Amino acid sequence: MKRFNKRAGFTLVELLVVIAIIGILVALLLPAVSAAREAARKMSCSNNLKQIGLAMRTYHNTYNSLPPNGLLFWGRQSNNGQTWAGGSKASVWVKLLPFLEQDPLYNNLNFTISGRKNSAVAPFGGAWNGWPRMETTHAVTIDRSRALRSEIIPVLICPSANVDPYIHRANYDIDPATSTYGWSLGAQRMGSWQGICNNYPGNIFQTGPAGHGNEGRGFRVSGVFARGHWAARFRDVADGESQVIMVGEILPHKSDHAVNGWMHYNTDWIATVGPVNYPVVGIGDPGFSWNRANPPLNPKNCSHFKNWATSQGFKSQHKGGAQFVLVDGSVQFLSENIDYITYNRLGDRRDGGPLGEQWKNN
Repeated sequence: MKRFNKRAGFTLVELLVVIAIIGILVALLLPAVSAAREAARKMSCSNNLKQIGLAMRTYHNTYNSLPPNGLLFWGRQSNNGQTWAGGSKASVWVKLLPFLEQDPLYNNLNFTISGRKNSAVAPFGGAWNGWPRMETTHAVTIDRSRALRSEIIPVLICPSANVDPYIHRANYDIDPATSTYGWSLGAQRMGSWQGICNNYPGNIFQTGPAGHGNEGRGFRVSGVFARGHWAARFRDVADGESQVIMVGEILPHKSDHAVNGWMHYNTDWIATVGPVNYPVVGIGDPGFSWNRANPPLNPKNCSHFKNWATSQGFKSQHKGGAQFVLVDGSVQFLSENIDYITYNRLGDRRDGGPLGEQWKNN
Protein backbone atom coordinates (compact mmCIF):
# COMPACT_ATOMS: atom_id res chain seq x y z
CA MET A 1 0.00 0.00 0.00
CA LYS A 2 1.32 3.43 -0.96
CA ARG A 3 1.69 6.00 1.76
CA PHE A 4 1.05 9.69 0.96
CA ASN A 5 2.72 12.53 2.79
CA LYS A 6 -0.10 14.87 3.74
CA ARG A 7 0.98 18.45 4.45
CA ALA A 8 -0.72 20.25 7.29
CA GLY A 9 -0.23 23.77 5.88
CA PHE A 10 2.05 26.30 4.20
CA THR A 11 5.75 26.34 4.73
CA LEU A 12 7.29 29.58 5.95
CA VAL A 13 8.64 30.37 2.49
CA GLU A 14 5.26 29.82 0.86
CA LEU A 15 3.58 32.01 3.47
CA LEU A 16 6.06 34.82 2.82
CA VAL A 17 5.48 34.52 -0.91
CA VAL A 18 1.69 34.78 -0.44
CA ILE A 19 2.09 37.82 1.82
CA ALA A 20 4.38 39.45 -0.73
CA ILE A 21 1.87 38.84 -3.52
CA ILE A 22 -0.96 40.28 -1.44
CA GLY A 23 1.21 43.33 -0.68
CA ILE A 24 1.93 43.89 -4.35
CA LEU A 25 -1.77 43.60 -5.23
CA VAL A 26 -2.72 46.08 -2.50
CA ALA A 27 -0.01 48.49 -3.69
CA LEU A 28 -1.42 48.23 -7.20
CA LEU A 29 -5.02 48.68 -6.11
CA LEU A 30 -4.61 51.60 -3.67
CA PRO A 31 -3.80 54.24 -6.32
CA ALA A 32 -6.76 53.06 -8.39
CA VAL A 33 -9.06 53.29 -5.36
CA SER A 34 -7.69 56.72 -4.50
CA ALA A 35 -8.14 57.91 -8.08
CA ALA A 36 -11.72 56.59 -8.15
CA ARG A 37 -12.53 58.42 -4.92
CA GLU A 38 -11.07 61.67 -6.22
CA ALA A 39 -13.01 61.26 -9.46
CA ALA A 40 -16.20 60.92 -7.41
CA ARG A 41 -15.32 63.97 -5.31
CA LYS A 42 -14.54 65.97 -8.45
CA MET A 43 -17.89 64.99 -9.94
CA SER A 44 -19.63 66.06 -6.72
CA CYS A 45 -17.81 69.39 -6.92
CA SER A 46 -18.91 69.78 -10.55
CA ASN A 47 -22.51 69.13 -9.47
CA ASN A 48 -22.17 71.83 -6.79
CA LEU A 49 -21.04 74.30 -9.42
CA LYS A 50 -23.90 73.30 -11.72
CA GLN A 51 -26.36 73.99 -8.90
CA ILE A 52 -24.71 77.33 -8.21
CA GLY A 53 -24.80 78.20 -11.91
CA LEU A 54 -28.48 77.33 -12.16
CA ALA A 55 -29.22 79.33 -9.00
CA MET A 56 -27.38 82.35 -10.43
CA ARG A 57 -29.31 82.19 -13.68
CA THR A 58 -32.63 81.75 -11.87
CA TYR A 59 -31.80 84.75 -9.68
CA HIS A 60 -31.10 86.77 -12.82
CA ASN A 61 -34.38 85.68 -14.39
CA THR A 62 -36.12 86.84 -11.22
CA TYR A 63 -34.33 90.17 -10.60
CA ASN A 64 -32.82 90.94 -14.03
CA SER A 65 -29.32 90.92 -12.56
CA LEU A 66 -26.86 88.57 -10.94
CA PRO A 67 -26.85 88.94 -7.13
CA PRO A 68 -24.74 91.94 -6.06
CA ASN A 69 -22.44 91.79 -3.06
CA GLY A 70 -23.53 93.69 0.04
CA LEU A 71 -20.49 95.94 0.34
CA LEU A 72 -21.63 99.53 -0.08
CA PHE A 73 -19.22 102.38 -0.83
CA TRP A 74 -21.67 105.28 -0.89
CA GLY A 75 -24.33 106.33 1.57
CA ARG A 76 -26.85 106.79 -1.24
CA GLN A 77 -26.56 103.06 -1.91
CA SER A 78 -26.86 101.89 1.68
CA ASN A 79 -29.78 104.25 2.43
CA ASN A 80 -28.53 104.61 6.00
CA GLY A 81 -25.59 106.94 5.52
CA GLN A 82 -23.12 104.19 6.35
CA THR A 83 -20.49 102.54 4.16
CA TRP A 84 -18.33 99.42 4.38
CA ALA A 85 -19.03 97.59 7.68
CA GLY A 86 -21.75 99.94 8.84
CA GLY A 87 -23.75 99.69 5.65
CA SER A 88 -23.10 96.09 4.66
CA LYS A 89 -25.93 93.72 3.76
CA ALA A 90 -24.10 90.39 3.58
CA SER A 91 -22.64 88.49 0.64
CA VAL A 92 -23.60 87.20 -2.80
CA TRP A 93 -24.16 83.75 -1.25
CA VAL A 94 -26.74 85.16 1.18
CA LYS A 95 -28.82 86.57 -1.67
CA LEU A 96 -28.57 83.23 -3.46
CA LEU A 97 -29.84 81.14 -0.51
CA PRO A 98 -33.50 80.90 -1.65
CA PHE A 99 -32.29 79.60 -5.02
CA LEU A 100 -30.13 76.94 -3.33
CA GLU A 101 -33.05 75.45 -1.37
CA GLN A 102 -32.02 77.30 1.78
CA ASP A 103 -35.25 79.24 2.33
CA PRO A 104 -35.50 78.61 6.11
CA LEU A 105 -31.99 79.98 6.63
CA TYR A 106 -32.69 82.99 4.42
CA ASN A 107 -36.00 83.73 6.14
CA ASN A 108 -34.23 84.06 9.49
CA LEU A 109 -32.26 87.06 8.23
CA ASN A 110 -33.37 90.62 8.82
CA PHE A 111 -32.35 92.73 5.85
CA THR A 112 -33.54 95.94 7.47
CA ILE A 113 -30.43 95.69 9.64
CA SER A 114 -26.96 96.62 8.42
CA GLY A 115 -23.44 95.84 9.46
CA ARG A 116 -21.27 92.92 10.45
CA LYS A 117 -20.06 91.17 13.58
CA ASN A 118 -18.71 92.72 16.75
CA SER A 119 -16.83 90.09 18.76
CA ALA A 120 -16.69 92.38 21.78
CA VAL A 121 -20.36 91.77 22.55
CA ALA A 122 -21.10 88.19 23.60
CA PRO A 123 -22.21 85.83 22.35
CA PHE A 124 -22.98 87.00 18.84
CA GLY A 125 -22.08 90.67 18.76
CA GLY A 126 -24.25 93.75 18.82
CA ALA A 127 -24.03 97.38 17.79
CA TRP A 128 -21.13 99.23 16.18
CA ASN A 129 -21.14 103.01 16.46
CA GLY A 130 -24.85 102.78 17.15
CA TRP A 131 -25.55 100.47 14.23
CA PRO A 132 -26.65 96.87 14.92
CA ARG A 133 -24.74 94.38 12.80
CA MET A 134 -26.73 92.08 10.57
CA GLU A 135 -24.25 89.23 10.46
CA THR A 136 -24.47 88.53 14.17
CA THR A 137 -27.22 89.92 16.38
CA HIS A 138 -29.88 89.55 13.71
CA ALA A 139 -28.52 86.37 12.18
CA VAL A 140 -29.04 83.75 14.86
CA THR A 141 -31.39 80.84 15.39
CA ILE A 142 -34.66 81.55 17.16
CA ASP A 143 -33.35 80.29 20.49
CA ARG A 144 -30.14 82.31 19.96
CA SER A 145 -28.07 79.18 20.49
CA ARG A 146 -26.31 79.28 17.15
CA ALA A 147 -25.15 81.96 14.73
CA LEU A 148 -26.59 81.40 11.28
CA ARG A 149 -23.22 82.33 9.80
CA SER A 150 -21.86 79.09 11.32
CA GLU A 151 -24.31 76.94 9.35
CA ILE A 152 -22.52 74.81 6.77
CA ILE A 153 -24.05 75.11 3.30
CA PRO A 154 -23.20 71.74 1.68
CA VAL A 155 -23.44 73.00 -1.90
CA LEU A 156 -20.76 75.59 -1.09
CA ILE A 157 -18.17 72.99 0.00
CA CYS A 158 -16.06 70.98 -2.45
CA PRO A 159 -15.49 67.49 -0.97
CA SER A 160 -11.91 67.46 -2.34
CA ALA A 161 -10.92 70.61 -0.46
CA ASN A 162 -8.90 69.67 2.58
CA VAL A 163 -10.17 72.53 4.72
CA ASP A 164 -12.19 72.65 7.87
CA PRO A 165 -15.49 74.45 7.16
CA TYR A 166 -14.70 76.57 10.25
CA ILE A 167 -11.44 78.33 9.51
CA HIS A 168 -10.86 79.77 13.00
CA ARG A 169 -11.97 76.61 14.84
CA ALA A 170 -12.56 78.29 18.18
CA ASN A 171 -16.30 77.88 18.66
CA TYR A 172 -18.44 76.05 16.11
CA ASP A 173 -21.59 77.78 17.35
CA ILE A 174 -20.20 81.24 16.64
CA ASP A 175 -17.37 81.04 14.09
CA PRO A 176 -18.33 81.54 10.44
CA ALA A 177 -18.57 78.54 8.15
CA THR A 178 -16.72 79.09 4.92
CA SER A 179 -17.18 78.35 1.22
CA THR A 180 -14.81 76.77 -1.29
CA TYR A 181 -16.23 78.77 -4.20
CA GLY A 182 -15.89 82.43 -5.10
CA TRP A 183 -17.52 84.87 -7.50
CA SER A 184 -15.37 86.39 -10.22
CA LEU A 185 -14.13 89.96 -10.51
CA GLY A 186 -12.33 88.90 -13.70
CA ALA A 187 -9.15 90.65 -14.84
CA GLN A 188 -9.51 93.42 -12.27
CA ARG A 189 -6.74 95.70 -11.03
CA MET A 190 -5.55 93.99 -7.86
CA GLY A 191 -2.20 95.45 -6.95
CA SER A 192 -0.30 94.25 -3.90
CA TRP A 193 -0.22 94.99 -0.20
CA GLN A 194 2.68 97.40 0.42
CA GLY A 195 4.15 96.48 -2.95
CA ILE A 196 5.31 93.04 -1.88
CA CYS A 197 4.60 91.58 -5.32
CA ASN A 198 4.13 93.45 -8.58
CA ASN A 199 4.09 90.42 -10.87
CA TYR A 200 0.30 90.36 -11.24
CA PRO A 201 -1.10 93.92 -11.19
CA GLY A 202 -4.25 92.98 -13.12
CA ASN A 203 -6.38 95.18 -15.41
CA ILE A 204 -4.42 93.97 -18.43
CA PHE A 205 -7.30 94.84 -20.79
CA GLN A 206 -7.96 98.23 -19.15
CA THR A 207 -11.54 97.17 -18.39
CA GLY A 208 -11.23 96.86 -14.59
CA PRO A 209 -9.45 99.93 -13.20
CA ALA A 210 -11.12 99.93 -9.77
CA GLY A 211 -8.63 98.48 -7.28
CA HIS A 212 -9.82 95.12 -5.89
CA GLY A 213 -13.22 95.72 -7.46
CA ASN A 214 -13.98 98.46 -4.92
CA GLU A 215 -16.72 99.88 -7.03
CA GLY A 216 -20.47 100.01 -7.47
CA ARG A 217 -20.40 100.92 -11.17
CA GLY A 218 -20.05 98.28 -13.84
CA PHE A 219 -17.97 100.26 -16.32
CA ARG A 220 -15.00 100.05 -13.89
CA VAL A 221 -15.33 96.29 -13.32
CA SER A 222 -13.83 93.57 -15.52
CA GLY A 223 -15.84 90.52 -14.47
CA VAL A 224 -19.50 89.84 -13.77
CA PHE A 225 -19.24 90.77 -10.07
CA ALA A 226 -17.66 93.61 -8.13
CA ARG A 227 -16.42 93.62 -4.58
CA GLY A 228 -18.87 96.47 -4.14
CA HIS A 229 -22.62 96.54 -4.64
CA TRP A 230 -22.83 95.75 -8.34
CA ALA A 231 -23.36 92.65 -10.48
CA ALA A 232 -23.77 92.23 -14.21
CA ARG A 233 -26.86 91.59 -16.24
CA PHE A 234 -26.58 89.07 -19.03
CA ARG A 235 -26.66 91.89 -21.56
CA ASP A 236 -23.48 93.26 -19.94
CA VAL A 237 -21.56 90.10 -20.92
CA ALA A 238 -20.45 91.35 -24.32
CA ASP A 239 -18.03 88.46 -24.95
CA GLY A 240 -20.77 85.85 -24.68
CA GLU A 241 -22.13 83.87 -21.75
CA SER A 242 -20.21 80.72 -22.71
CA GLN A 243 -16.91 82.64 -22.76
CA VAL A 244 -16.88 84.26 -19.31
CA ILE A 245 -16.24 82.86 -15.81
CA MET A 246 -18.96 83.44 -13.21
CA VAL A 247 -17.84 81.33 -10.21
CA GLY A 248 -14.84 79.13 -9.51
CA GLU A 249 -13.13 77.07 -6.85
CA ILE A 250 -11.12 78.61 -4.03
CA LEU A 251 -9.18 77.38 -1.00
CA PRO A 252 -10.37 79.66 1.81
CA HIS A 253 -7.46 78.91 4.13
CA LYS A 254 -5.19 80.42 1.48
CA SER A 255 -7.24 83.59 1.08
CA ASP A 256 -6.91 86.61 3.33
CA HIS A 257 -10.60 87.47 2.94
CA ALA A 258 -12.37 84.15 2.31
CA VAL A 259 -11.70 83.19 5.94
CA ASN A 260 -14.56 85.57 6.81
CA GLY A 261 -17.16 82.96 5.88
CA TRP A 262 -19.97 82.63 3.35
CA MET A 263 -22.24 85.24 4.96
CA HIS A 264 -19.70 88.05 5.24
CA TYR A 265 -19.84 91.08 2.95
CA ASN A 266 -16.05 91.01 2.48
CA THR A 267 -15.22 87.44 1.62
CA ASP A 268 -15.25 85.46 -1.65
CA TRP A 269 -14.53 88.15 -4.24
CA ILE A 270 -11.93 86.45 -6.43
CA ALA A 271 -10.07 87.57 -9.56
CA THR A 272 -8.37 85.79 -12.45
CA VAL A 273 -5.28 87.94 -11.88
CA GLY A 274 -3.35 85.32 -9.93
CA PRO A 275 -2.73 82.14 -11.97
CA VAL A 276 -4.85 79.05 -11.23
CA ASN A 277 -3.59 77.20 -8.13
CA TYR A 278 -0.88 79.78 -7.41
CA PRO A 279 0.91 78.61 -4.22
CA VAL A 280 0.09 80.78 -1.20
CA VAL A 281 1.33 80.26 2.35
CA GLY A 282 -2.02 79.76 4.04
CA ILE A 283 -3.53 78.82 7.36
CA GLY A 284 -2.13 75.48 8.49
CA ASP A 285 0.89 75.64 6.17
CA PRO A 286 4.36 75.40 7.74
CA GLY A 287 5.51 78.78 8.99
CA PHE A 288 2.15 80.53 8.66
CA SER A 289 1.26 83.21 11.16
CA TRP A 290 -1.63 85.64 11.29
CA ASN A 291 0.69 88.64 11.36
CA ARG A 292 2.06 90.22 8.20
CA ALA A 293 5.46 88.53 8.32
CA ASN A 294 4.45 85.24 6.72
CA PRO A 295 7.41 83.55 5.02
CA PRO A 296 7.15 83.60 1.23
CA LEU A 297 7.53 80.67 -1.13
CA ASN A 298 9.50 82.76 -3.59
CA PRO A 299 11.84 85.79 -3.37
CA LYS A 300 9.23 88.30 -4.50
CA ASN A 301 6.73 87.39 -1.77
CA CYS A 302 3.98 86.72 -4.33
CA SER A 303 2.89 83.79 -2.13
CA HIS A 304 2.25 86.07 0.84
CA PHE A 305 -1.18 85.63 2.51
CA LYS A 306 -1.68 89.41 2.28
CA ASN A 307 -0.84 89.58 -1.42
CA TRP A 308 -4.42 89.81 -2.64
CA ALA A 309 -3.53 89.43 -6.32
CA THR A 310 -2.63 85.79 -5.61
CA SER A 311 -4.41 84.98 -2.34
CA GLN A 312 -7.72 86.19 -3.81
CA GLY A 313 -7.21 83.87 -6.78
CA PHE A 314 -8.96 80.67 -7.87
CA LYS A 315 -7.51 77.44 -6.45
CA SER A 316 -8.49 73.84 -5.85
CA GLN A 317 -7.09 70.56 -4.63
CA HIS A 318 -8.03 68.76 -7.83
CA LYS A 319 -4.90 67.62 -9.58
CA GLY A 320 -3.71 69.98 -12.28
CA GLY A 321 -6.30 72.74 -12.16
CA ALA A 322 -9.68 73.92 -10.90
CA GLN A 323 -13.34 73.86 -11.93
CA PHE A 324 -15.37 76.89 -12.95
CA VAL A 325 -18.95 77.62 -13.90
CA LEU A 326 -19.41 80.04 -16.78
CA VAL A 327 -22.19 82.58 -17.14
CA ASP A 328 -24.17 80.18 -19.33
CA GLY A 329 -24.19 77.65 -16.46
CA SER A 330 -21.71 75.19 -18.01
CA VAL A 331 -18.90 73.77 -15.87
CA GLN A 332 -15.34 73.67 -17.19
CA PHE A 333 -12.08 72.34 -15.75
CA LEU A 334 -9.22 74.76 -16.43
CA SER A 335 -5.63 73.62 -16.25
CA GLU A 336 -3.25 75.41 -13.93
CA ASN A 337 -1.02 75.69 -17.02
CA ILE A 338 -3.60 77.55 -19.09
CA ASP A 339 -2.20 80.49 -21.04
CA TYR A 340 -2.33 83.51 -18.73
CA ILE A 341 -3.84 85.89 -21.28
CA THR A 342 -6.48 83.33 -22.25
CA TYR A 343 -7.35 82.80 -18.58
CA ASN A 344 -7.85 86.51 -18.04
CA ARG A 345 -9.92 86.80 -21.21
CA LEU A 346 -12.18 84.17 -19.68
CA GLY A 347 -12.43 86.36 -16.58
CA ASP A 348 -13.21 89.54 -18.49
CA ARG A 349 -16.74 89.96 -19.78
CA ARG A 350 -15.88 92.54 -22.45
CA ASP A 351 -12.23 92.33 -23.48
CA GLY A 352 -13.31 91.61 -27.06
CA GLY A 353 -10.50 89.15 -27.80
CA PRO A 354 -11.07 85.73 -29.38
CA LEU A 355 -10.61 82.60 -27.28
CA GLY A 356 -10.79 79.80 -29.79
CA GLU A 357 -11.61 76.30 -28.61
CA GLN A 358 -8.21 75.16 -27.34
CA TRP A 359 -8.77 76.55 -23.83
CA LYS A 360 -11.37 73.87 -23.09
CA ASN A 361 -8.74 71.18 -23.55
CA ASN A 362 -6.09 72.73 -21.32
